[in-house]
Amino acid sequence: MLGLVFDPRPARLAIAGALSRLDPLWALSGPGPLGLRRLPDPEPPGPDWVPLEPTFTGVCGSDVTQATLQADWDNPLSGLVSFPHVMGHEVVARVTAPAGTDLSVGETVVVNPWLGCAARGLPPCPACADGMLPLCAHQGEPLLGVSGSGIHTGNIRGLPGGMGTRMHAHRSQLRRIPDGLEPRAGVLADPLAVGAHAAEQVLGGGRPAASGIVGGRSATSGMVVVLGAGTIGLAVAASLRRLGAERVVVSAAWPYQRALVDALGAETISHRPLAVVEHVAQATGGRLSRPWRGLPWLIASGAAAVVDAVGSTATAELSLAIVRSGGLVVRVGVGRARRTQATLTYFKEVTVVGSNGYRRDDLDTALAMLASGDVPWRDWLTHRYPLAAWRQAFRTAARPQDHAAVKVTIAIGEKS
Repeated sequence: MLGLVFDPRPARLAIAGALSRLDPLWALSGPGPLGLRRLPDPEPPGPDWVPLEPTFTGVCGSDVTQATLQADWDNPLSGLVSFPHVMGHEVVARVTAPAGTDLSVGETVVVNPWLGCAARGLPPCPACADGMLPLCAHQGEPLLGVSGSGIHTGNIRGLPGGMGTRMHAHRSQLRRIPDGLEPRAGVLADPLAVGAHAAEQVLGGGRPAASGIVGGRSATSGMVVVLGAGTIGLAVAASLRRLGAERVVVSAAWPYQRALVDALGAETISHRPLAVVEHVAQATGGRLSRPWRGLPWLIASGAAAVVDAVGSTATAELSLAIVRSGGLVVRVGVGRARRTQATLTYFKEVTVVGSNGYRRDDLDTALAMLASGDVPWRDWLTHRYPLAAWRQAFRTAARPQDHAAVKVTIAIGEKS
C-alpha cells in the first residue's frame, strides 16, 4: 500500500523544524517528517475489523498543524498518539471484504475515527455508553492486534488512517453513505458532526443534552456569535440554524466566506476584534468598558453564547469581551498556547466549555443534513487533489485565503 506517513524521528525533525520557524509551509519540503511511502498491506487487528479502500479523505486543520510542525511541544495530547502513523481521519472508503458485518463488498461508508471501548473489545465505559467516544475512559490504551495506541484513526502506529490506499476500521465505526448522496460529500460528515456537537453544547447551556437555555435565557432567541468561517465554523452555524437559533453571527476573515455564511441564513461580520465588539454592542444594546490597554468589552448585554471555532489567544479573549454576563463560551478550535487575559471569565461569571469531537448520533445527523440538502456541501468542497499531490493539498489547506479554499480533499485513487 501507499500511505502518507508522519514520522517525527529527530533526524527528520531537525531540518524541517528549522525551516518551519521561517515559514510553516517549508516543513512540507524535502525529507521532513511527512512523506508518501510504500508500506506492507495492513493486517486486520481482529475479526470485527473491516478492510477498507479509502476513496476521499479531508485535510483537517489539525492535520495541517501537525504537518507544518506548528503544534506545541508540550501539548498534553502528545501522550495519546503513536508514531510513525499514516494520517487521515475524515474518511470515505469502500468496503473490500464483509468481515462478518451486514456491509457488502463495494459499499461506500464514512468512518467515525474515534476509538472507544467497542474497538478495544471492552464493555462500554459511561462515556461510550452515552455515545461520547472522544471521552472514553480507555483513550490511549493499547488496541489488541495493533502495535501503537492513540485516540482515533489517523494517529496510531500500525493502524493506517485514510491518507493511504488501505486501512481497517472497527465495524462500530462505520456508517453507510445515504442513498443518493455523492460519496465525496461524506468527507464533510466528520467536521459537520463536530459542528453539531458544539451547537448542542450552546443550546444546552454547556450540557450536550440540549435544554435550550443559556445564561438563564433561550439561546434560540439571543444572539450566538461564531468566531471563524472555516469548515468547522460553517458547520457550527449550519447546526445552530437547524436547531432553531434565530440569530447566528459569523466572523469571516476573507471576502469569499461571506457568501458561504449567507447561504446558511446567518449574518456575516468582520473578523477584526474591534469591529466584532462594536457590532455586538450595537446589536444587543451593550455598554462598552474601555480598559487602559487591550480590547473594549461589553459590560452590559452581549451575545448569549460565543462559539470559538478558531482557538487562538485572540479569539479566546474576544469571546470573553462580547459574551454577556452569565453567558456561555464554547471552544471548538485548538490553537497554540499563549498568555490569555482571562479576567472577564470570573468577572462576568462566564461558563467556558470545551467541545471535543462528537457523539455517535451526531455523525448520523451530519449525514442526514448532507443528504437532505440542508448544507450546500458542493460549495464547501472547494479543492481536490490526488494522493501524489499531497504537498499541494496541504499547502492549499494551510493558506486557504490564497486559494478561496474551504475543505481540501485528497482523492486517494485518482492519478496526477
